[in-house]
Amino acid sequence: MNEPIDILKHYLPSIYDALSSSSKLLSDISNKYFERYKKIESDIKEKGEFVSEKTMFDFWWNANEGDKASLAFLKFINDTATEVLQKVEGDPRKQIINLCHKMITNFNDTQSQFPNYVAELAVISKLLKDEELALVQLEKKLPNGKSFDFEVEKNGNRTLVEVFNINFDFNRIESTDKFKQLLEHRLTQKLNSKLNGLTETYPPFLLVPVLWGNILELERFADAFSYFKEFNQMIYRFTMIAEFKNPDGEYLFMFAHVDEFLEKARKRNNKSNHRMHSNAHQR
Repeated sequence: MNEPIDILKHYLPSIYDALSSSSKLLSDISNKYFERYKKIESDIKEKGEFVSEKTMFDFWWNANEGDKASLAFLKFINDTATEVLQKVEGDPRKQIINLCHKMITNFNDTQSQFPNYVAELAVISKLLKDEELALVQLEKKLPNGKSFDFEVEKNGNRTLVEVFNINFDFNRIESTDKFKQLLEHRLTQKLNSKLNGLTETYPPFLLVPVLWGNILELERFADAFSYFKEFNQMIYRFTMIAEFKNPDGEYLFMFAHVDEFLEKARKRNNKSNHRMHSNAHQR
């Protein structure tokens, strides 16, 4: 299975169905796919290696080779897109289709915007679980020239939403307090970059932090998140796209609040510790 559109249809059927109404969008994907493939071949031939952030194509190739984590991640993306596409129509639906297109094609030789679009899609899906809430538009422009990722409406009230991806090397974080300070700095910096220059009253907005990293490593800094609860009118509960294995050893991906993942991790650890204690006692 080498043709990009066939791969798209196989691994991301809902996104393929949405994109198939535009031959141009599908053509863009094919062109970017073969450009990427040629770039990899060229760099390996000339430099002996190819170094870049991951794109959707990397997960396609890994899935073709039977990588179970990549297969699970693609299923998560397709399921998330399915949920969103079923709940939007009109211009917002067209904008979601364009977001899916960008998720696949928005990268250069070294950098990729792929995780940003995955997170944005996941946040929209989660917010739309509230049936009273509607997606109004993506890329809401502000008078200062900046924009928020999207705008939602509930009971006649509109709110701007910005999805903020945060990656961490937890091994470099010294303490819970340092972690809190780092989060506070990054969140403040992000909000200032969006709101500086606005001369009128700030519109209602919500910043949604999406963490990427190992949930088990994150657990030792759990207390840092309680500090931000007092800002819940501006900062949404911290969320995370987490990879884990179920009891059968199958890879699963889930998007949820960090505190929900931490609670599950604690329960698993308690059960594991209990089993270890029981086994040691029996021996």
